[in-house]
Parts: sequence; C-alpha cells; structure tokens
Amino acid sequence: MSEKLWAREMLRAMGIQKPSATLIEDWIRANRAEQEPPEDWLTAPPPPARPASQCPAPSPEVQNLRPKRPRGYSKSNLEPTLREQGTLERPRGVRKPGRPRVMASWFAEVARTMADGTPLKEALKRHGITLDKSQVRAVYRNEEFRRHYREARHRHQQDYFKKRLAREERFRRTL
Repeated sequence: MSEKLWAREMLRAMGIQKPSATLIEDWIRANRAEQEPPEDWLTAPPPPARPASQCPAPSPEVQNLRPKRPRGYSKSNLEPTLREQGTLERPRGVRKPGRPRVMASWFAEVARTMADGTPLKEALKRHGITLDKSQVRAVYRNEEFRRHYREARHRHQQDYFKKRLAREERFRRTL
C-alpha cells in the first residue's frame, strides 16, 4: 500500500471523511518526524553554559530600567505608606465587592491647597507629607483624591469669579 493511501485510511479512521491532499502530505511529514530521529542527533552536544562567575554583571542603568513589579500588578502603591503614617481611613459598614478604596485623612486638605493651581508636590510639602515619585503618581490616580480635588477646584473657581464680578460691578457704578 502506498504511503498516501495509508495516510488517507488513517485520517478516515480518525473521522475525517475526505482529507485534502495537503492534509495527507502534512500527516505523512508529521508521522515521519515522530518515527525518525532528527538529523543532528549524532552531532556533539552544545557547549556548556558559562558559569555565573564569568557572566558580566548588568550595569546599574539597565537594572534601573527593569520594572519592580510585573505589568498589571494590582496592589496599592499608596496603602502601605498611609497605613504606616496612620492616615489610612476605611469606610464603616459592609464592604462593597471589588478593590477597597484607599482614603487618607489629608486628601481633603491637600485638595483644598491645590484648588488655586498649586502643584501636588508643593501642596504635600506644605502639609509635611513625604511621598516618593510613584506614590505621588498614585495620589494623582486615586479616585477619592480626584473627587476631593474636583470639588475644591469648583468651589475655588466659583468664589474667584464671584469676587471678580463684584469688583467689575463696583467699577461700573463709579462710571
């Protein structure tokens, strides 16, 4: 029996009623690869890897570029620091499903300081709060902090424009 006929019969036995010519050829090729050893099996094995003492150490610049945690890391960067400082607040009552919110007692004060356009780092310094670069970034991304900031900014702009309109009104009366 020829190899192609034999392959066709084997494929039909597997449940393929009308195997195509390319499927038959691929099946023959795969079957040969399983039965025959690779051509380079008699050649010398690859050279052994260098011991760790001979490997060059990566430079500090390269080590700094590597991420500390894998991508998609879901632990809070801010929560451990706030817990250490004693400013972490947890809402009372039944916890909602999902990731717990991170709230600090100083979010509202810092947001009020930032309402007039003061940068976050400067506002944190004014309140005596020290955070590293990644934690400052986490504060910017924090939902609760952004809510406090939006409210404070809105209130500040309302007050500013009311005062401005009042000054313009007084000026018009003098004319």
